Amino acid sequence: MNKNKIPAVVIGLDLNGLGVTRWLNKKNVPVYALDTDFAKDTAKTWSAKKVKIAALEGEELIEELVKFRERFEDNPVLYITMERSLRTISEHRGRLKDLYRFTMPDHETLMALMNKNGVLEVAERSGVRYPRTLNVSAPGLIDGAREFNFPCIFKPSEQNTKYGNEIKKAYKANSLNEIKKIYAEISDRVPNMVIQEWIEGIDSDIYFLIEYVDSEGNVIADFPGRKVRSWPPNVGGTASCTSAYELLDEMREITAKYFKACNFTGMGGMEFKRDSRSGELLIIEPTVARTDLQHEVAMIHGINLVYAQYCAETGEPFTSIEPGPQKIWTVETLTRYSRETANTPEQDDLESSYPAVDAIKRISDPLPFVYNLWDRVTAKIKHVLKIQ
Repeated sequence: MNKNKIPAVVIGLDLNGLGVTRWLNKKNVPVYALDTDFAKDTAKTWSAKKVKIAALEGEELIEELVKFRERFEDNPVLYITMERSLRTISEHRGRLKDLYRFTMPDHETLMALMNKNGVLEVAERSGVRYPRTLNVSAPGLIDGAREFNFPCIFKPSEQNTKYGNEIKKAYKANSLNEIKKIYAEISDRVPNMVIQEWIEGIDSDIYFLIEYVDSEGNVIADFPGRKVRSWPPNVGGTASCTSAYELLDEMREITAKYFKACNFTGMGGMEFKRDSRSGELLIIEPTVARTDLQHEVAMIHGINLVYAQYCAETGEPFTSIEPGPQKIWTVETLTRYSRETANTPEQDDLESSYPAVDAIKRISDPLPFVYNLWDRVTAKIKHVLKIQ
């Protein structure tokens, strides 16, 4: 088969999936994007053939993938962009392993790495420093954090998108009583939480290393990054980020120890935070067996991690290149909200030092940006005119 003719199948076409399809398309890989909704701005891309499916998780997703495989002569490379899809695919991997090309750790390990308690267990086994953490599954267990240093982060032990914005990704709490109040409000929906000591610092003290590890345990490519801003500040997802080659060796060493302790393979990454008091770099949590928003910051610097995965899965050679000039990858609206809510001179200095690359705006693939801009303009007009 000719180079790059094996298809890639990307599950999910939100902003994360949009980046994956664009960077595979740049390598002339035939890309198919599966989603339930193509009305959203990010789905207006030209970088993939779009196929509507019934579900992004559960038995319906597996049935859709089995049926979709019939279109191709050869097994496609599978890209997962959502944690809920990942859980389903891992659980049903026996039905898919002979139909698609994908690499991930065994199911038990994967589920442990997607749970804060499992993350802690691997950290202890590997000897990697991790903030003091307590599992909470009932109100009476909260007092077990009586000796913790506050503030603390109080967050679900596993990612849960079922309740949308009703349940935050994380809560920063200043006392046990505050945690008890939060838990009383959300425990009927998310009973399993963790309390974790806060690592002092701002959003730009958060770093990450993302990499692709082949089935033999070899790192095919990696990239060191640094957050500039999060939304919401301190506890939210990435709003803007850049490269961090000054910490590459340190993050490689820690990540290698951690992933070796759990025999990790596939697309993965480790998030860190530099404690502003001690200067120590502590792990926060891994991202495992899927892409996330931070992968595109690697790709705008010239490190095409999704293509590294494609090459590893298809047997094509992947050639590492020197990274390009430093840039700031930004989700413009989230970056603006973050700047207006919580800002520091350090973050301003970072943003003013390097050129910005908008997460959605691309001359070669303009429609997602055009639709996004139109949505923002019409929303502003409705707000000004008070139109419901």
